[in-house]
Amino acid sequence: MDGLFKDETWIGNNVVCLYCGSFALVISLLATQFYYRYVVFCRPEMMNSLNGWKLVRLFIPSMICVIIYYTIVKFGMAMTTQKKFFLKQPLELNYHVDSEKVMFFGPMYWGIGENGDRKWNIEDLLSAVGCFAIIVICMSTIIYCATKIYLQLKSKSDHFSAKTIELNRQLFITLVFQTLLPFVMMYSPVGLIITFPFFEVPVGRAANFVGASLSIYPCLEPLIAMICIKDFRKVWF
Repeated sequence: MDGLFKDETWIGNNVVCLYCGSFALVISLLATQFYYRYVVFCRPEMMNSLNGWKLVRLFIPSMICVIIYYTIVKFGMAMTTQKKFFLKQPLELNYHVDSEKVMFFGPMYWGIGENGDRKWNIEDLLSAVGCFAIIVICMSTIIYCATKIYLQLKSKSDHFSAKTIELNRQLFITLVFQTLLPFVMMYSPVGLIITFPFFEVPVGRAANFVGASLSIYPCLEPLIAMICIKDFRKVWF
């Protein structure tokens, strides 16, 4: 946590949790976008249930994901005395901040018990599992919908004109890149940053890549369509 509220417990905690919740919002909205495409291409009979105000139904799962992710981080990965002690030197060395004052959250999968033996932190482990579950569900939804859309377009390609076939080819290329890009820039970085501590792999300042990639992705996603679809590309250039 950096900025004006990094030392303010009353709001800093919630800002950090909301930042984590925004990640769940982005990936769930992306999954929602693919689901809507799936309905349009593969299940047009369902469109009546998404007309007008009913379209709000599409965004209910995203709101649920945000609430769950926020809750997981706030209560499952909260600051503890042991975490503050463990991060004291790294935070001072890399960011020149005091772990006793700055707001942060994160999983600490095991610590040292009273007898000096390793003690697993069940809350942190379960929180990490919850985060992974949301990531896997969203990514699985994208892969499933993208596969179904591709098979649907392929099965009907014999009945299309040459122009429509070419447009579908461009849409497929767009679909592929819009599936791979979030995997590289969102799912993988966050998944790895949650996984590495379990295997005691130090990340250091490289962890900053996660926040940077999450911030850059939303502006790159529409560029894929603008570049891959010919009609968009002509207007753009």
